[in-house]
Amino acid sequence: MTEGRTTSSLFEATRLGLSRLALNDADGLSRALERACQSSAEALGVERVGVWFIATSGDELRCAALYELSKQQSSSGAVLSLAQLPGYLQALEAHRVMQTAGAGDASQSESLRQAYLAPLDIRATLEAPVFRLGEVVGVVRHEHTGSPREWSSRDRHFVAAVADLVAVLLEQATRLDVEAALRAQRERLVKAEKMEALTRMSAGVAHDFNNVLTAMLLRLDSLRIERPQDADLLQVLGEVTEAGERGARLVQQLLTFARAKTPVPRPVDLSRTLRDLEPMLLTLTHGHASLRIERPTVPALVSADPSQLEQVIMNLVINARDASRSKHAGLEVLVRLWLEPDTACLTVVDRGAGMDATTRDQIFEPFFSTKQSGSGLGLSTVYSIVQQAGGAVTVESSEGKGSTFSVRLPRIQ
Repeated sequence: MTEGRTTSSLFEATRLGLSRLALNDADGLSRALERACQSSAEALGVERVGVWFIATSGDELRCAALYELSKQQSSSGAVLSLAQLPGYLQALEAHRVMQTAGAGDASQSESLRQAYLAPLDIRATLEAPVFRLGEVVGVVRHEHTGSPREWSSRDRHFVAAVADLVAVLLEQATRLDVEAALRAQRERLVKAEKMEALTRMSAGVAHDFNNVLTAMLLRLDSLRIERPQDADLLQVLGEVTEAGERGARLVQQLLTFARAKTPVPRPVDLSRTLRDLEPMLLTLTHGHASLRIERPTVPALVSADPSQLEQVIMNLVINARDASRSKHAGLEVLVRLWLEPDTACLTVVDRGAGMDATTRDQIFEPFFSTKQSGSGLGLSTVYSIVQQAGGAVTVESSEGKGSTFSVRLPRIQ
């Protein structure tokens, strides 16, 4: 077999291999470009092959992938100023393939020779532009080092084919980016529709439930007045009233989630709120975990509905208390408030069972609960209140290591 046929067979096999490159995701583009550079360098027998893209500003070439044959390694990130390549973009647009004699070519600028070609001993280059939507967006550069080289017509056709395959990879990556964006948008839309339906349902349920509770509690008050001396009855009425009040609190959570209850924000000292709530929080955690509260001595002013802010703190502490139930005695719930220049930061930390990744992703969703008797509204209410106040709530947790819920609210200076 002649050398020409051997070269043609090698080029054909390389083109076939590159044409089978497919991206599973947009992140695979870099790996595919590295593979293309390596295959091209090995087939053409050149030291360096790089895929360079024109920067958005139009004044630089940026290397997306570069393979060095002697080192058998890939790299990226190099930058070439187009000021060192006068007329380069125009030449790319005018020629399917460009060839030069490297550092000795008169068309190369002196700055390019000194800064790039000479230090790397580049003696000849073969370059093919990468087109996208009819415009040049980059170039595949083949750089021969060490000795002069004449490029054959087979070389030029091969390099052009590699550039076309790079363009196909770009189209694949763009399509995958668009598909990923559409999936994300679709997921956001589904979630928004779900939240809207839940909001309408919650408002309706809360309204009807509130009417039932109001009638029930009024009747209980009436019975207390009618039979004030019946101790057994009063005890039963007290238990029913307590259950009714729990139901009323659930109604408030539903109304808050549904935004049917309009918050009335005003300046609130979060540090003082913590101080005032401390006796109640101690009662809530008693028997399950010790409670420690750390707060600054200076005011921590935020704009929020005071009752809703209390609800946020109580829900987070109750959640931390319940998380500590399955662990041994002596656990601590830490409530810590500190100030940043523009933010008041509140964290509630427990050393309970913690959460896996699936639970963390769903923990703020309405009606999601890990408790057998939970309503699934406590943390979703916290999320809704904090969002309405212009803040953010996040959670960090891992199984067996407890959880940290963090609330950040804008400070009033």
